[in-house]
Amino acid sequence: MIRALAAALALAACAQPQVGAAAPAPPGSLFAAAPEQQWRLPQRLAEISGLAVHPDGRVFTHDDETGVIYQIDVTEGRLIKNFALGDPIELGDFEGLSISPEGVFYLITSRGLIYRFEEGADGAHVAFETIDTGMHRVCEIEGLAYFAPEESLILACKRMNARPMRESVRLYSWRPDAPQNPAQEWLALPAADLAARAGVEQFRPSSVEIDPVSGRILLLSGNDGAFAELSHEGEILAARALSGHAQAEGVTVAPDGTLIVSDEAAGGQAMLSRYARAP
Repeated sequence: MIRALAAALALAACAQPQVGAAAPAPPGSLFAAAPEQQWRLPQRLAEISGLAVHPDGRVFTHDDETGVIYQIDVTEGRLIKNFALGDPIELGDFEGLSISPEGVFYLITSRGLIYRFEEGADGAHVAFETIDTGMHRVCEIEGLAYFAPEESLILACKRMNARPMRESVRLYSWRPDAPQNPAQEWLALPAADLAARAGVEQFRPSSVEIDPVSGRILLLSGNDGAFAELSHEGEILAARALSGHAQAEGVTVAPDGTLIVSDEAAGGQAMLSRYARAP
């Protein structure tokens, strides 16, 4: 069944991309102001969420509600394969995907439950283990990235549980090699500062990534359509509102340095966008 779905998705995703005019990068940004290419994705990916790059350069994404992982060709907007967690397929509120330098996959739920597993063949159902980070007591998670220098996973909080912390954007670090240890606060800054720089009303993270070249922290705010680039000290290096994104849910950096953003359908059709890297 899942193999047949993969074939159908591949056929449905081969439409010609929308190609935009070249646009210089906004001040301080590593990426162009407008996407150079955009693809509309098939209905089966209406709930597309996080994005992650494999060590060999392949790009993967996942569904928001079912444990299905998809490989996407981001140069052609084409779905290549998919595999699933468990049989029957695991269900959950999946909010972020990351892949370690060793090729281990990590998928996280909004309550901080981490699924750790290996890549499967096309149509396969793979085994997994789950680890509860305990972050459900701290915040609602909506973003995951691998930070190689510390061999840790970076967790982005969309909404803090404690009222005094709700006006801040906070990232936490969790080490897979010490799963019994709680996640530690890694970075915090006022949400109002990010919103003001981006020119939006609010900034609530929907995805996080670490740019492999510059080391910048890349943050999306899906509901507000904003994108920010931060230093590890929390300095806002660039921030802006993204035009034409219904609900930006995933961000990663392709092997050629371009920025990839995924949008949920949000009443329309899911989308994948490529932003050129500034020269």
